[in-house]
Amino acid sequence: MISQNMKRIMKEKDITGAALALATGYSRAAISQYMNGVNVPSKHRLEAIAVVLGVTIEELERQERIDTTVEDQGIPVMQPTLSITQAARLMHKHVDYVKAGLIQGRPGFEFGSAVKISSRWSFFISAAKFTEVTGIPVTKILK
Repeated sequence: MISQNMKRIMKEKDITGAALALATGYSRAAISQYMNGVNVPSKHRLEAIAVVLGVTIEELERQERIDTTVEDQGIPVMQPTLSITQAARLMHKHVDYVKAGLIQGRPGFEFGSAVKISSRWSFFISAAKFTEVTGIPVTKILK
């Protein structure tokens, strides 16, 4: 999935493999292998690629699940996500509590992930997994 996401993001931002190689300091061959799914970049390299592309590691690793299709138009609908604030409100907890749970990988926080990029944390929370783990429905907040 990383290779597909890299290609899509690079196309959207009009960045070539050669330009990405130059900006990251990695060889063109390595970037080509990542783009074609021959090899998977290490976490360190993935972070560098994400920084150059201006995205999060989660965006590069995201496996977009297509659950349903809008009937008459054939448009795929991706799995909904929650923000940290939405999850905290649903749990009746402070935002910092939820952030700490995700960062530390505490039990009961398996519904999301946290990745540190430079000095900033980035969070991903799956709405479906949130309901599965916590038992709290998210239908109201997603409407």
